[in-house]
Amino acid sequence: MAGLPGGRDAPPWRRTEGIGSARVDTPSTALKTGALGNRDRGGAKAMTDASKTRREPPTSPHLVTGGLGSPLLWRWHITMWTSILHRATGCALYVGGLIAAAWAIALAQGPERYADFKQLLGSWPGKVVMLGLTACVFYHLASGVRHIIWDSGHGLDLKSANATSVMVFAFAAAATLAIWGLASMTGALG
Repeated sequence: MAGLPGGRDAPPWRRTEGIGSARVDTPSTALKTGALGNRDRGGAKAMTDASKTRREPPTSPHLVTGGLGSPLLWRWHITMWTSILHRATGCALYVGGLIAAAWAIALAQGPERYADFKQLLGSWPGKVVMLGLTACVFYHLASGVRHIIWDSGHGLDLKSANATSVMVFAFAAAATLAIWGLASMTGALG
């Protein structure tokens, strides 16, 4: 069979049958047209029949319709915000990891360095950063749980997705306020 167009010696994209073929699962009759036209040997229309007209590719939602300042193609909605914020909070948590590493290094370097680190985090900018990281932790947690639920195939309809988006924001705000409220009541904010 060597030398035939679809034989063993043919490059993989030309092979039509056998292991190593580019079209192992496609029956050879479905690949052939010609005298039979768009019909296979059974008389049914072949599945390889495709439209000959070129379709325009879909436009990405971030592109603008006119120029600078023109409206976006898609309107912003709450599930878009939650998706973007899930990624942003994930990146912010890396900063939190660096702060935790700096805390451990300061602790290992002795009481003076640790006191300096506590003073830095106890300042107003330090507290703002820690408040933001607390909100990021709770937001990312709630959004991650929502993604796990979506992975199970539940809550994918528009109404449920919008409702869970609101719940993610509500949980993150309530949990952040609860933790900072407890910290304030116990004197941990000093």
